[in-house]
Amino acid sequence: MGSFATIVAVLLAVPFLCQVDGRISNKEGCDLFEGSWVNDTSYPLYDTNECPFIEKEFDCQKNGRPDKFYLHYRWQPSACKLPRFSGQDFLEKLRGKSIMFVGDSLSLNQWQSLTCMLHVAVAQANYSSVRIGGLSTFTFPTYNAKVMFSRNAFLVDIVSTPNGAVLKLDSIESGKFWKDIDVLVFNTWHWWLHTGRKQPWSLIQDGNVIVKDMDRLVAYEKALKTWANWVDSQVDPTKTKVFFQGVSPDHMNGSTWGESNPSMNCKGQMQPIFGTTFPGGQHPAEAVVEKVLQKMTKPVYLLRVTTLSQLRKDGHPSVYGHGGHRDMDCSHWCLAGVPDTWNELLYKYDYSQGRWVYSSSYPLYKSSDCPFLEPEFDCQKNGRPDKLYLKLRWQPTSCNLPSFNGIDFLRRNRGKRIMFVGDSLSLNQWQSLTCMLHTAVPKAAYSLRTWQGLSTFKFPAYNVSLMLWRDALLVDLVKKNGTRVLKLDSINSVKPWKGMDILIFNSWHWWLHSGRQQPWDVIQYRRNTYKDMNRLIAYKLAMTTWGRWIDSNIDSSKTQVFFQGISPDHSSGSDWNEPKASCRGQTRAVQGTKYPGGSNPAQVVVEQVLSQMSKPVYLLNVTSLSQLRKDGHPSIYGYGGKRGNDCSHWCLPGVPDTWNQLLYASLIHKI
Repeated sequence: MGSFATIVAVLLAVPFLCQVDGRISNKEGCDLFEGSWVNDTSYPLYDTNECPFIEKEFDCQKNGRPDKFYLHYRWQPSACKLPRFSGQDFLEKLRGKSIMFVGDSLSLNQWQSLTCMLHVAVAQANYSSVRIGGLSTFTFPTYNAKVMFSRNAFLVDIVSTPNGAVLKLDSIESGKFWKDIDVLVFNTWHWWLHTGRKQPWSLIQDGNVIVKDMDRLVAYEKALKTWANWVDSQVDPTKTKVFFQGVSPDHMNGSTWGESNPSMNCKGQMQPIFGTTFPGGQHPAEAVVEKVLQKMTKPVYLLRVTTLSQLRKDGHPSVYGHGGHRDMDCSHWCLAGVPDTWNELLYKYDYSQGRWVYSSSYPLYKSSDCPFLEPEFDCQKNGRPDKLYLKLRWQPTSCNLPSFNGIDFLRRNRGKRIMFVGDSLSLNQWQSLTCMLHTAVPKAAYSLRTWQGLSTFKFPAYNVSLMLWRDALLVDLVKKNGTRVLKLDSINSVKPWKGMDILIFNSWHWWLHSGRQQPWDVIQYRRNTYKDMNRLIAYKLAMTTWGRWIDSNIDSSKTQVFFQGISPDHSSGSDWNEPKASCRGQTRAVQGTKYPGGSNPAQVVVEQVLSQMSKPVYLLNVTSLSQLRKDGHPSIYGYGGKRGNDCSHWCLPGVPDTWNQLLYASLIHKI
């Protein structure tokens, strides 16, 4: 046998973190928007000299700002690490699409930041920048991607009348310019407090009522409601993803961060406010934004940049902006600077942080409507007496998960082949999706064929094939002289994967099996053979081999690749503070957003491998939300009946339906 220590020596220690909502979190969970600023010599992400198109008002170094400390701060969430921005990956996701920032000069600030971050990432790629009226378009022809900025400070309309300019709180005619954009990032607040010569209107109109002025926060809320109604009535979430930037704060009044002299402002500030909380408290406009977004029917994703930006009193141009020493800009931000972090958060936003809530509209289907469902997953048919587990819906923290639309899924994937590759958890998800789609088009003909390790479910009317290829370990398992050999660096049994339009991979469940359930006799890596080894290390070596296969064999323009994530089991109640319990008899989910048992170490391995790959692979990240569902397993109502206790697989309908909602959301948004 070879030296196991040789392998250990070449591997990095695995930090026990996992990704949550595009975030890498520890066992306490993580909110990307709660944290502090830390010094990091690897920052800034770019030099403005590399971006000749940066507006003069944001280029503080070029305007003579003498200090550079503000350039070297990185946002550090309290319980996690924000993954580093990858401009090339962002552009791959944006290929053939457009993203538009709509708002005031703070939207310009963020747009300029993103164009520079992307240009620096693909410095050799051609670009064009064109401004026509209030619309600026930055194009990367190689990616057929457009990054746009539409200047619209109030979102609602300002119209000219004989009595002067009127701010119409209930009118939003400019919305016609926002249609058919793939990603919209809205913002408004900065101009709502302007008075005197800087106030761009003479009158405010709300319905038939015209007034000289009103409480600006009330006017702001009315305008946001008009915007929200426009989004709810005009935006198709299967085609357009909508973000709201949040409220960018100013630092004009030093008393809000504890200065004894209220006339202190951002001038001369060279350090952020250290810690996680802003002494001045929540911004009142932020509360209005949250209130309006909560009542919307269409999903809008709030970036929540307010608190992290409140901590950066040092980040403004002050006298090194547009007006120089004749002006004091404590509203906008130097570039490089704070808006780069806004774009890092935009890059990593996801649906995976949240909680399970009761919904009378669930489940999405009845198992009796799907005669092809495997008996091991049909818990109701197997006698499970409780039904509360069927009624839980995943509710992300800051948004709504788009409703699954089976007909749209089939139309969107017409003529395509979708393959799940993995173990019985892939079977679980594949069965869920076939049932969700069949229920959506119950009168449509379908066929189901299984041959060796391949199962194919077809909808002929849509020419869509949903396939399952059983490959529990992804790497090769071969027989040599009667000995089953697990080859961690070999992946030759991959012919069925090629030519697929969408691939969804999974592997972990079988890596912990031992004894008679262990499917191999020895493990081989390179020229060394081992009777056994640390399973997490073996898993990482195998996943690295899989990652290399993807990088060398997949054409990303033809095949979209997902990784399911790690599906957790609930065999040990100590993970949720019930040491003597298992999933048997559990009728309720873990309440709240955090799982007491912490992160799954295999998820860390997946994160590490994916971060080192050159081809884009989209992580569905089902781990954290599934950890909260100790009630979702078959237990004694599965394949083994009362002789077994299945705390690994999931009842259907159930948790895998949410995995497929995440898959659907990822497919329709693709960024």
